Amino acid sequence: DPTTKSFKDLGLLNCPAGSGFSPFSMGVDRTSNAYVLYVNADPLTGEPIASKLFKVDTQTTGLPCTATSFQPLSTMLGFGMGFSTETMGGTTDKLYVAGSNTAATTSTSQLATIDTTTFQITPVPGGTIQGSPELTGNANAELWAFFPDPNSPKIQGVNKQTGAAITPAPLPAQLKGEPAAWAFAFYGGDYWIFLAKASANPLDPNPGPTTVYQVSPQGQLKGMTATTNRRIVGAGVSTCAPTVIL
Repeated sequence: DPTTKSFKDLGLLNCPAGSGFSPFSMGVDRTSNAYVLYVNADPLTGEPIASKLFKVDTQTTGLPCTATSFQPLSTMLGFGMGFSTETMGGTTDKLYVAGSNTAATTSTSQLATIDTTTFQITPVPGGTIQGSPELTGNANAELWAFFPDPNSPKIQGVNKQTGAAITPAPLPAQLKGEPAAWAFAFYGGDYWIFLAKASANPLDPNPGPTTVYQVSPQGQLKGMTATTNRRIVGAGVSTCAPTVIL
């Protein structure tokens, strides 16, 4: 809840992805359906070797999960996700994704869209993004990306036709650090970054819990919220969410 900055558990996500798969990213449409990407990653490199997309009904007890017919591109098995309206103030949105087959935050990601009726994925012609971002959109027909980085984390708008950067904004020192899990969402004119950092101890393979950072479009830190032993890998927001708080 962005007002109280508290969590409300809806239930256990239990999609039939199979052995080795775990949630990787999530987007939420205007009717509160969550689209959850499950990835099977190489245990040595962390790079994705297979992925599946599920549709989850977040309004029904038990969180019914339905397998989709989605077939990923062989060159982007892992990706970030976010819905954006087609027009400013419109009521039709589209699911944008950006990703690759590497776990490195310095990789080049392909920008694409997924039709949530046919589950066909369509690359944006020539659309590439430098980095490994998570995505979020809003009712202003904007698409935004969060780029974790040990030294230079940032957010930026994304041109939906080309993937080009729009008004990139560096983030403050609190968001620097080796990223272990990250997610990104928009609400009320601000951006909400969910970031778990790798342990500073190289002998400790377990990252710390996720911290939620509230930032302005200019990258100004407006608040931090600790979580209780949560490691958040996906966040989604409907394009019905307010673009300003009155």
